[in-house]
Amino acid sequence: MKGYRTKKIALPGGRVIEIVYFSDPDPDKGSDHHDAVIDAPHHMTAHEMHVCEQCSSDLVYPVAWEERTEDSWYVERRCPNCEWRHEGEFHQSEVEIFDDVLNEGTESLLTKLREFARSNMEEDVERLISALEADLIEPMDF
Repeated sequence: MKGYRTKKIALPGGRVIEIVYFSDPDPDKGSDHHDAVIDAPHHMTAHEMHVCEQCSSDLVYPVAWEERTEDSWYVERRCPNCEWRHEGEFHQSEVEIFDDVLNEGTESLLTKLREFARSNMEEDVERLISALEADLIEPMDF
């Protein structure tokens, strides 16, 4: 099946999350991304690859990428806020910094996920304790 990629992330405690990234090819272009018009090599500052050129959101992420030469990459990016898209060729050093920013974002999301899961678990335990103390749990609940 074309149009997707996966990434597995191991969480503390041994659980593994598999993230599936989907991309919908433009029906007018067909499924071959190589037919798209590509900008000439783009030389913005590398930290800006994650910033939307239209709305300035810092949540831009790659939709597709392909190594072109030893030191350049074709990267298609998308902004989830305004649906801005950009395709271009970027230098290896720019892509490496972009990748670092994406990895930092992933780590931040995982930290928030762990905090959120722990908070939810604490709330569930408190409700269970309250229900036990109030004698609201009966054998038929199991």
